[in-house]
Amino acid sequence: MHTYFSEDLNALNGITVDCSGTSFEEQVWNALRTIPPGTTMTYRRLAEIVRRPRAARTVGLANARNPVCLVIPCHRIIGSDGHLTGYGGGIWRKRWLLAHEGAPSPSAKRRDGARGY
Repeated sequence: MHTYFSEDLNALNGITVDCSGTSFEEQVWNALRTIPPGTTMTYRRLAEIVRRPRAARTVGLANARNPVCLVIPCHRIIGSDGHLTGYGGGIWRKRWLLAHEGAPSPSAKRRDGARGY
């Protein structure tokens, strides 16, 4: 954990977790782990990735049930309008984590239509 905060944003990638979620939750959590540090993705895009394009809210619920934040980087998910939404540790912490990772500012458009924090 210390390494993530001090020098290596990828330091948490190798940590194995067994969260015992539902099949869908595990699918969402595995997809979350593929989002590189410094990038964000919308709930809608994550729903498309797990092949449930109309399930953005369900993806949000699975995201909220993530028992291992940081290792499963749920802070990288944002609303489709680019706003920060729902984070158990508080929006201020989500904003800090995204800034720590170097995520783009809200005015910077991304290819998938999402914006940064």
